[in-house]
Amino acid sequence: MTTLKGTTLIIDEHSAALMAEADFPDRRQVTQRFGDLAPDGTTSTVALARLFEHPRIGLRFPRFDKLLADGGFGPFRILLVGQDVERWTPFGTFDATSRIGTGIRAIGRTSYAYGQGMFIDGRLVATAGATIVLADKSGPLTLPDELRADLAELRLPGTDAAVASQPDPPRRERQYSPAAATVHARVGDVDLNRHVNYIAQVGWYDEAIASHAHDLLGEGAARKLPRYLPWRYRVTYLGEVHYPGTYDIGIAVSGHDEHTVHYELGLFDSGRCLGTADASAPRGKLPATAFPDGKFTS
Repeated sequence: MTTLKGTTLIIDEHSAALMAEADFPDRRQVTQRFGDLAPDGTTSTVALARLFEHPRIGLRFPRFDKLLADGGFGPFRILLVGQDVERWTPFGTFDATSRIGTGIRAIGRTSYAYGQGMFIDGRLVATAGATIVLADKSGPLTLPDELRADLAELRLPGTDAAVASQPDPPRRERQYSPAAATVHARVGDVDLNRHVNYIAQVGWYDEAIASHAHDLLGEGAARKLPRYLPWRYRVTYLGEVHYPGTYDIGIAVSGHDEHTVHYELGLFDSGRCLGTADASAPRGKLPATAFPDGKFTS
């Protein structure tokens, strides 16, 4: 998938938290890999984003597929414009199995959103969602009736229609963030669409938060950095990210208490914002001096 500057669906991200596995119209088993485990031994939030991806892409839309086969729609691209993922409790062991439920939680005029839940022994441990737009060179396309009918059959109970939104304009300005980290695109970050994959970008946000925490805590904290990595992300994709390239990630704090830090992040290429993310992570031993007026010191 690729990305598009434009619409994002805003949904009730916690709706799946009130649902049982049986409420999801599609349910599949996944096996956790060794590479899914973070240094603290639990499944990382970035790995969760990838584990949720496969069942989501595996959903089939028979009416829409027939429309495409008959030449009744297209050409178009499938664009991921936003995703969210949240780990509700630490979990994860190598070769452990879990089940992922997938459905549709919002249908708009030009976009739709998936809702997903991960279950272990019937217990919800993580949720996720992704917002999709169909577009051609002129921009987003109105969803065809055939696709809307397929989506309606996969609708999750108790979900409401979505509304369109984008990050507030100040979030797109580099000067909004008092701190920053530099990341370098790697060839392994590039997917079949020849740009940096959207899940790889979530990993970049992890790197930025860890790098900044390391700067605040000093060299002696390096082995403790996994405890500062986020358990929750909401990401908006505003433009394509390419290899090779060097990018800045702006870092600000929108709120904090004695246990949690809420981050606002932005991905920038020479001052142009290519994406934003909101994240929640443990505060750990980050000092109070790191949060003057709710923002990090630079």
